Amino acid sequence: MSTETGGVQVDPRELPAGSFTASDIARIELGSAAESGAMSHGRYVQMLGEDLAVAGDYVRQAAHRRRDADSLVSAAVIAERVRGTSWEVIGDALRMSAEEAEKKWGRDEASWHNRSVVESLVLKDPGKRAAKVDRYITTDKPYQFGTAVRRPLSESLDAAAHLTGRDVAAADHAFAGTVCTACVH
Repeated sequence: MSTETGGVQVDPRELPAGSFTASDIARIELGSAAESGAMSHGRYVQMLGEDLAVAGDYVRQAAHRRRDADSLVSAAVIAERVRGTSWEVIGDALRMSAEEAEKKWGRDEASWHNRSVVESLVLKDPGKRAAKVDRYITTDKPYQFGTAVRRPLSESLDAAAHLTGRDVAAADHAFAGTVCTACVH
């Protein structure tokens, strides 16, 4: 799948794995978690519509969706932390104190930073996972509101900036996040 950024075609599957920043990886993982949750919710609605459930399936499946939501929040917290967001801001967004937020997700963040390629499908092949999220964003539109065009995730990845000349440092500074270390931006 190709995406267009500033006139340059970017296929995230062709970007070198080493060109993806930590922020890229965290956002790809967050996008993957969101896509997985959306697909899961769609299957839940389909189960209700087809009325193929046995006793207890509605509740059992709803509990699975809650676990999906918890995983999505964890991925979002990690993506925020990787981009430099403070525990205070995260806690405020979740209506808890910074200390409570750090206590709840601090270990997840530390584990995320210490994992290996063996433990992460995204680290094994970030371009492939980014292309999968792109495909969902640009083609699976059951929940699209309005007529806005959906921009693929890969267009905003730091790894794509190396081909397109996008100013990564300015975007990172605006978000108070990390700086791309793979280039001179």
